[in-house]
Amino acid sequence: MLPNIGLYSFSVGPITLYWWGGFVALGIAVTLLLARHLAQREKLSFDHIIDLSVWTVAAALVGSRLMHVFFYEPAFFFANPAEIIKVWHGGMSSTGGIILGSSAAIAYIVRNKLDIRAYGDIIARAIPASWVIGRLGCFFTHTHPGTLSNLPIAVKYPEGGRLELSIIEACLWAVIGGILWFMPRPRRAGMYVAVLALAYAPARFAIDFLRVDNARYAGLTPAQYVMIGLFAVGIFGYFRFKTYDA
Repeated sequence: MLPNIGLYSFSVGPITLYWWGGFVALGIAVTLLLARHLAQREKLSFDHIIDLSVWTVAAALVGSRLMHVFFYEPAFFFANPAEIIKVWHGGMSSTGGIILGSSAAIAYIVRNKLDIRAYGDIIARAIPASWVIGRLGCFFTHTHPGTLSNLPIAVKYPEGGRLELSIIEACLWAVIGGILWFMPRPRRAGMYVAVLALAYAPARFAIDFLRVDNARYAGLTPAQYVMIGLFAVGIFGYFRFKTYDA
């Protein structure tokens, strides 16, 4: 059974810093390094990658918060609207970040008349690093406890072993990232995006059945509904992208 390591915050003088935010920042930095490498190899503008990342990350953070507010704890936030902006109290949903972050990325690419498939492939291959590191931050802060379990990957809680969905998802993203990084270059531009969606969506859909919170609609979590949509996007992308010579 894994030890219950709690890393929440620490102080530097009068300033309080949060470990989860540090993990997220580290993940973004690593992803940008990988994206720069890929952009240089594909002869694409890294300046556009930087600008795109700023808009995408900002939109993803807003989307993550709004998804949690409106779909995971709406009663609490409607009763305490001032808490909506207090993100340091916790409450983010990654699937909201996927929706708004992806929308911002697409808007930037279209507005600047870039090749959406080429830049999408770079993002798809680089971004798993952010998720692996970010989910490790979630694991150390215990933001996604799952069902009770005696499996070796369970974390020790007072009531017994409990699965941590964040460490499971970190492992999932590590596998997906490895597949995207080392797979033979496909003959279809945009296929990395399609493979990412097709690999992640069903796995995350299954993982969410292990959640212990009560945010469910017709038996499914909000994230599971997003995964259904993401899987449909993956199927569409797989058959839609035109072939090209590698």
